Amino acid sequence: MKFSPGIQNFWFQISHFLLDSLVVFLVILRLNGWRFSNLLSFPILVGFIVGFSLVLFRLIWFLSHLKFQMLQALPDEWQFQVVVLAHYPLLNVSWLCEQTSILESLGFVQLMDYKVEPDTGFARCFAHLHHYCFAEIGQIFGENGEAIFQQSTIFSILEQDWVVAAINREVNQNEGISYIWRHPKVVITYKPNISLNEFFQVHLRFRQQILHDLGITVSTDVSWFAYRNREQQATIYRKQIMKQKPILLSMLEATLFELNPKSEWLGDYPKEAAKRRANHRLIS
Repeated sequence: MKFSPGIQNFWFQISHFLLDSLVVFLVILRLNGWRFSNLLSFPILVGFIVGFSLVLFRLIWFLSHLKFQMLQALPDEWQFQVVVLAHYPLLNVSWLCEQTSILESLGFVQLMDYKVEPDTGFARCFAHLHHYCFAEIGQIFGENGEAIFQQSTIFSILEQDWVVAAINREVNQNEGISYIWRHPKVVITYKPNISLNEFFQVHLRFRQQILHDLGITVSTDVSWFAYRNREQQATIYRKQIMKQKPILLSMLEATLFELNPKSEWLGDYPKEAAKRRANHRLIS
């Protein structure tokens, strides 16, 4: 299985440090005449400590530098820029118009066209004034301008900071890094190869199930301000979780995700739903 470039480079560096440790051990063993006896003698012990300390120092520096780079790449706040279609000559306009037409036929209204940072994509945001949810359609472009992927997303903001979102495409193996900062109260499912109409209905049914299981209601504020505020909270959370998590654990999680990409993330929803059912049984 082929990993993403970032994951490949990380484990290549880690294997390099492990190889350095093995070399240190073999050199010291060779100096001891390939005998395991007296390895704990003072001169040999000093050699072990110095050699492995140098390797450990380089490893710690590498992990610290990697975490610093990842934190630098994450913005402190969600910034958007209003754009017009003319700014994107390679945009798949026919797909955009088709998706827009379908969403509007389902009752969505356009809120904003904006640029997706870091300056590589286009997004159009919608709101549903009756079912109280948001939709976003967008395209992400590569360095040479071609479209990497295009997707449609529908999500709802619920009470108590819960969010339920659905993405109308296959899960991407390279999303391992974003899996690191998954939020326990953000429920995400991938629903590829279904029509937008069915996609919308699936989202509403699943949302209703979550509302029932958790005993909460949906937020009725579907303004651009509410959308922007939610994106701001998510941006802040991503950076906070990256600061708190050990980088080695983060990269291990990303690697396991790429080995087995998850088509859904339910977070704390099953646990909280089970807890609420248990409380109801005790009361009744």
